[in-house]
Amino acid sequence: MSLSRRFALTGATSGVGLRLAEIAVEQGHRVVGLVRDPNKAEAKKLAVLGVELVRGDLDDTAALATLTRGADAVLHMAAHVGDWGPMEQFVRVNVGGTLRVLAATHDSGVRRFVHLSSTAVYGRPDRGRVDETWPTKHAGVPYDDTKVDSERTAFAFGRERGLEVAAVRPPIIYGPYDRNFMPRAAAALKKKRFLLIDGGHAPLNVVWVDHVVDVVLRAATHPDAPGHAFNVMDEVDERPPSVVDVATTIADAIGAPRPSRSLPYSVALPLGHLALGAFRAARADGPPPLTPFVVKVLTRDVVYDASKAVRILGWRPRMRALEGIRREAEAFARSAR
Repeated sequence: MSLSRRFALTGATSGVGLRLAEIAVEQGHRVVGLVRDPNKAEAKKLAVLGVELVRGDLDDTAALATLTRGADAVLHMAAHVGDWGPMEQFVRVNVGGTLRVLAATHDSGVRRFVHLSSTAVYGRPDRGRVDETWPTKHAGVPYDDTKVDSERTAFAFGRERGLEVAAVRPPIIYGPYDRNFMPRAAAALKKKRFLLIDGGHAPLNVVWVDHVVDVVLRAATHPDAPGHAFNVMDEVDERPPSVVDVATTIADAIGAPRPSRSLPYSVALPLGHLALGAFRAARADGPPPLTPFVVKVLTRDVVYDASKAVRILGWRPRMRALEGIRREAEAFARSAR
């Protein structure tokens, strides 16, 4: 990856987008980023890095044309993320937005398109070691289902239009600029509200954002990447850490009490359904802390296999999960002081 390239980046102000821009610039690449508001702190940080900013969003075809013009590859990191909200919003951004970026990529004559997908595309299986040969399927969750549809759209577009498409499928992402996993886990631990289910012994599939960036950049440049999807994990040769091990590591790093409360799955799942129904009936702005989705994520005996990225892209993870979690939790605690 020593040859300098020009990358067009959507989702530039997201956690993954910011870290991707930083690392790409460090490697000598030029980055053009799509931003809704150039005056936001994240956009200003991109400008300081030397990223060329294009004002617009995924609905703005003129901005997408400007963004993609002259690029060597388009890195599509933008998505509407979460387990709450109307299906229409997820479809508009995750499916419609992806299609508009694909069209702009093709019309600008760019050859390579890398789509940030998710392990959610596997439909949340209950158990097993899941590699990229597993079929993608809907799970009845707006985010999951639209990630399935957006990835299928990308690969179908590539086959029909001769565009080189690759997808990267991370699980839970942590690291610099994380606005979801670490802040929520730390807050729950500090308030003694972190609830284990069945003792928290299920594996928690997590990935350091720098590992995601590594695989995205390799997918953008490696000659054998097109046509493939790649899982990315901190652990390739070993089982991921358990939920309780991750929670304990975070608690120790931030000086919070270790998690001690646990519910059996048979109790937690119906409680999740009750809480979800109550919040929906009240038209709450966000989801309850316990939902059926959360219960299943925290109890599934599933491991995502990332050996394909090693085999095809020559990638290897640089840090194991608990070490990465500890380092990022300590950094989070310092920033919160």
